[in-house]
Amino acid sequence: MEPLITLILPVYNASSTLPRMIESLLAQTLTNWELLIINDGSTDNSSILCNQYASQDSRIHVFYQKNAGVAMARQIGVDNAHGIYSIHIDADDWVESTMLEKLYLKAKEADADVVIADYFINSFASEIIVKQQPSLTNPHTVLQDMFKNKIFGALWHKLVRTDLYRKYNLRFFYGINHCEDLLIWVQLLQHKNIKIVYLPQAFYHYWINNNSITHNFTRKTYEIRLKFRDKLNDLLHLSNASEIMAQVSFSIFTEGFIYNILTKEEIKDGLNLYKNQIKDLKSLKWRLGFIMLSYGMSNFAHKLIHY
Repeated sequence: MEPLITLILPVYNASSTLPRMIESLLAQTLTNWELLIINDGSTDNSSILCNQYASQDSRIHVFYQKNAGVAMARQIGVDNAHGIYSIHIDADDWVESTMLEKLYLKAKEADADVVIADYFINSFASEIIVKQQPSLTNPHTVLQDMFKNKIFGALWHKLVRTDLYRKYNLRFFYGINHCEDLLIWVQLLQHKNIKIVYLPQAFYHYWINNNSITHNFTRKTYEIRLKFRDKLNDLLHLSNASEIMAQVSFSIFTEGFIYNILTKEEIKDGLNLYKNQIKDLKSLKWRLGFIMLSYGMSNFAHKLIHY
């Protein structure tokens, strides 16, 4: 029987958290699903755990690749998905037991291509719910909401009709392992006939992992972000694409400065290139910080420009 939902789970050295995620899937109230685990060259006990779960449940399938990053792992999942709908998940998170049932019922009821749900942010200190209601549910507005940070550009709190990946040739791109999911939305939501619905409930628990690429910004991360920017520039064709690209580029430059991985030449070029964005900053502290930076007062600038 064709699975209703495919879950795509990239795994890299996640043996400490993987059981929590898989056990939360095994507890789902909707049982007609398949789980595609893509082991991205793990060197810990992840392989053993993946094989154990697959041997115990015929709905679980394991794929192996040499370490190539999360984007290529997700692509293997998409290429092998058989579910009517699909959703991407991460190995250090977990989900509520009713997630698949409620997302599927909402999709079925509305004959939707995409279902957007709220989500949890979890840490050792707290759990909060993040609302994800779009301004409007037409695809262009939802995409604009992502660039305005009103809606998170992740794939893991959104159910997607699987055949859309094939219909519109939606691809992940080698080497772009940061914001790789946003590029999927850019490819999809520029098509006007995508039907989107919002489900005002949270199911997905996003764990703040201080060891992830999101929270460890290095020179390599910066270079990945530049690749993301260049690919976004190739793909984005909205009427305000140039405005979006200017803001994205400035954000990447700012991240590079905050994490202290820019060369003096890159700082000099950035200050010249992003004069307008700096002038329009709402934060007086940040504007003052960039002024100090322009005078070579980097230490003082770092005290003012930070997250």
